Amino acid sequence: MALEKVLHKIQIQVKELAPTLELFIDDSIQPSVTDCETLQHQINQLAECLAVYKFQKKEKEISPSFNIHAKVSEKETVISAVREEIKSEKKTEVAIPKTEKEPANEIKLPPLTFGINDKFRFINELFKQNNSEYNIALEQLSSLATWADAEIYLASLKDLYDWKDNEEVVVYFYSLIKKRYS
Repeated sequence: MALEKVLHKIQIQVKELAPTLELFIDDSIQPSVTDCETLQHQINQLAECLAVYKFQKKEKEISPSFNIHAKVSEKETVISAVREEIKSEKKTEVAIPKTEKEPANEIKLPPLTFGINDKFRFINELFKQNNSEYNIALEQLSSLATWADAEIYLASLKDLYDWKDNEEVVVYFYSLIKKRYS
């Protein structure tokens, strides 16, 4: 994404966020659970775009393949920081066993591989005919230990490449990756 495109997306998201924020400012209004979920979703999307924008401002254009996946890594860092903050606020014992299980899952999971036809289909239709971006994405996905982490990474890819949830190739790609974690 070009720097201007990301900035424009941030500006749109900020404008869309304003009405939702007003629900939380007015003391006479009690925001609903849906309002809370909407606000949380909008803030998360804004945080992701800000991370991409910040990265682009710092690094400019390095190389197309590295730049895209560095953006995704920046988003993952923001998401991880938010997760850690939530865990520290909750201070529950449930979070501790989950982190202990992740390294064990990482060792047992085989790397992601696809048949030749699927590979070329994914490269052409999902990764804009860029083999190196496909390989980097597969490497990143293979390193993830849980489906939840894979979903976060896939959501970042979906935003970067403008994948549509109802496209057959996207649904198929997600299903093959999800099989790895079941």
